[in-house]
Amino acid sequence: MIRIEGLTFRVGAFALRDITFDVARGEYFVLLGKPGSGKTLLLECIAGLHRIGAGSIRIDDRRVDPLEPGARGIGYVPQDYALFSRLRVRDNIAFSLRVRRRRRSERIARVAELADLLGIAHLLDRSVDGLSGGERQRVALARALAAGPNVLLLDEPVSALDLETRDRILLDLRAIQRDTGTTTLHVCHDLDEMRAVADRVAILDGGRLLQAGSPEDIRLAPATPAIARLFRLGTIVLRDGVETLIRSDAIEILPAGEAGPAGLAAVVTRILPRDSTAWVDLRLGDDVVRAEVPRGEAQRLTPGGSVSVRIPPEAVYPFPRVAVRATLLP
Repeated sequence: MIRIEGLTFRVGAFALRDITFDVARGEYFVLLGKPGSGKTLLLECIAGLHRIGAGSIRIDDRRVDPLEPGARGIGYVPQDYALFSRLRVRDNIAFSLRVRRRRRSERIARVAELADLLGIAHLLDRSVDGLSGGERQRVALARALAAGPNVLLLDEPVSALDLETRDRILLDLRAIQRDTGTTTLHVCHDLDEMRAVADRVAILDGGRLLQAGSPEDIRLAPATPAIARLFRLGTIVLRDGVETLIRSDAIEILPAGEAGPAGLAAVVTRILPRDSTAWVDLRLGDDVVRAEVPRGEAQRLTPGGSVSVRIPPEAVYPFPRVAVRATLLP
């Protein structure tokens, strides 16, 4: 459905460099990376807000990068939603239909359909001023979907919402995407947000695409240490000149002396509680390694206490040498 090939774009000292990836028809695809990695800039290039310097953008087998934004068949929800404050909710939703000179009866029917789908029918005659964050998000989404776009672009769509509203909106976004079948690109920097919606994900860092695949494929085989750190998969150590990941969720912590011949003596240096688990930092010789264990298990541990640690072979993942070198290129 979407083919980005060799996309390059420079603004000031920052550049997107040779970005290539595909998005399948009907897929919910997430662009993930830290703030400043180039995610929003890439989304804006796809939307047509910037003319790319090199490469191509194809949507539904049609090259669109030479086209104006309105000719690309894209619905776009920017991070601030960009609603028209002087218009009522129904007029915001109908805006793109008016621009395309759709019949009044068609506009009325489409607005009603989307308002029902998004649960905002009771808001249609209100001004967008005074709407809650979640209500504004739904109105912006309805406006983006009104003209039946081939592709929907969402830039940090829940970043301004409280946690409860965010979780509810993410469930709605995934359900709406399944109902409409609209191919969706969603920009975010939060792992939990990505996991809630993504079929596949592409990871950006410093204007480069590091890896693309399903969240589970990337978790099992991260291409670079930077990706392992972003996914919080464990500790990176140097072994025989190779950067190696020791996975946090595979480390077993036992009372001192009870791990058997394969056990390693360790000292607990810090315990960081999470929701249902806890991170436990362990000193193993010259290294400090992080384990992720059930929270109840962590409550039996004490900083400064001695323990035995068992690290199974499948918990040790050496990074491909080529991928590590690639991250060092200027």
